[in-house]
Amino acid sequence: MIGMTCLAIALLIGFLLPVDATVDIVGRIADTFQLLLGVENPSMRLSDYAALEEVGLTLYERKALIALMVFGVADAAALCREGGVPTSKIYLAMEKLAALGLAQIQPTRPKLFAALPPDTVADRVIEIARERAERFATHAPDLRELLTSLPGRVRGKQTFVDLAFGAESHVKRHLVHLAAARERILSYMERGDLQSIEDAAAGGFPILPRIARNAAEKKARHQVVFGFSYQNAQRLVDFLRDHRAEIRHLTGVRYSGELGHPFHVVDEEVVVLPLDHPFVPGGRFASLLIRDAELARDLAHGFEELWRKAMRNLQEINFDPRRPQEHSSGA
Repeated sequence: MIGMTCLAIALLIGFLLPVDATVDIVGRIADTFQLLLGVENPSMRLSDYAALEEVGLTLYERKALIALMVFGVADAAALCREGGVPTSKIYLAMEKLAALGLAQIQPTRPKLFAALPPDTVADRVIEIARERAERFATHAPDLRELLTSLPGRVRGKQTFVDLAFGAESHVKRHLVHLAAARERILSYMERGDLQSIEDAAAGGFPILPRIARNAAEKKARHQVVFGFSYQNAQRLVDFLRDHRAEIRHLTGVRYSGELGHPFHVVDEEVVVLPLDHPFVPGGRFASLLIRDAELARDLAHGFEELWRKAMRNLQEINFDPRRPQEHSSGA
């Protein structure tokens, strides 16, 4: 009975909540009341009944309901003693349970409380969960509109800055924002960027496939200028060849001499500034993530100038990652 009720409710509210959340909530509610059929002590394994909290029941209300389901019929003293509910809380708790249709009250002296059948209580709890979800869904458009309007009021008045220390944190905390871009990414990358990306991938955090997957799904543009010197040109060639499949999403690639200041601009709002120093092993020691539209515009303008002057192809490299690779006759 409980299993079929949960399936029906899941179908009814599935469009309101994510599928995983709906299945999880309804499943836990069903499990809760299946436990009630075999429980011997209402104070045992209270965490098993945590699903009741999701319909708005407080700790004492949950304890009172569980104790009542075990006793069937009880007075306030018994519920307080066996359920661990303070005497000052029991009557308010039981009145709320009765108002929600989860228990019955007999107005005698002293008052007696009666439990409803487990299936009835389970159905009612699931119905309450559905009603709460429907109310939330009704007000969700207003919430979305309110949250959407907030950035327009505060943008430019307050700048958010986050410092990530270490090359690994640079990738996991800052570079990951490239994998959430909605429209456009502008990237100027040098040797330290290539190294940090490969080190993160070797450590189990391959960021390039995530960036490529998001760009494909959102149809986001991603332009990259690779800065290099003659000393590290071969390192760049190796990187482009090794990661050919992961950078096919790039909408533009050009090459320039090293500037010494790598950066990324995401959706004309988020800026990532990697920090390198020659005395630090590996070079990269930190990065800054800055949410500032004005700074993003300045860097985007600088990128456009760099893009205009950068080389489309190099005789020294002769490599475009977006073109199919030509294999030599000996391959």
